[in-house]
Amino acid sequence: MPDERLINIEEVAYWFFRLNGCLTIKNFVVHPDLRGRQRTEVDFLAVRFPYRCELITSGKPMKDYEVFKSSDLIDIVIAEVKKGLCRINGPWTNRPDENMHRVLYAIGAFKKDDVPKVAESLYNERYYQDDNFRVRIFAIGSKKNSNLGNNFPKVVQITWDEILGFIYDRFNKYQDPKAHHPQWDRIGKFLYKTSTSLRNKDEFINFMNNLMGIQKPR
Repeated sequence: MPDERLINIEEVAYWFFRLNGCLTIKNFVVHPDLRGRQRTEVDFLAVRFPYRCELITSGKPMKDYEVFKSSDLIDIVIAEVKKGLCRINGPWTNRPDENMHRVLYAIGAFKKDDVPKVAESLYNERYYQDDNFRVRIFAIGSKKNSNLGNNFPKVVQITWDEILGFIYDRFNKYQDPKAHHPQWDRIGKFLYKTSTSLRNKDEFINFMNNLMGIQKPR
């Protein structure tokens, strides 16, 4: 088993996105225009294409997590990961800083002239959609935030219990196809071994929450 200090929440979140077919960048830094301190950091940037599928030739393709159903749109995800309550960091809410603009320029999915329009929608609704793309903010934590949900209902809030439950189901339902994975990193191998060796999903969720330092919300 990996050292407890080395099981951090970002590593587990990475595997959630990866198992759902997302191409993911961890710890994306928004740099200043001139020399100085970084402006902010994004826990995860992810892109998922609409026709992604695994095991399609078997006749029983894998079913990804429901929030990734995209209706033929390319999904762009900006994710914040917390141990506690789901929330969005302050720099994303400060419109004058234009950090959202900088992230969108760096991603490169939109023409430069269109970036202000996309950023404005993300500041107003934490969501943008056009004929090709859907850009969403994900907030991951131990408990969903009712204030965040009321103010920005299009923010995708996912709890650690939901993420760990998905990982457990993926590795148990598709245990044989996923069994050979020498190239996986240490955490991916650990998640597979642990989820397929414990007695049930609840035991896996509780074990991982403890290992990640996640406290159950009251």
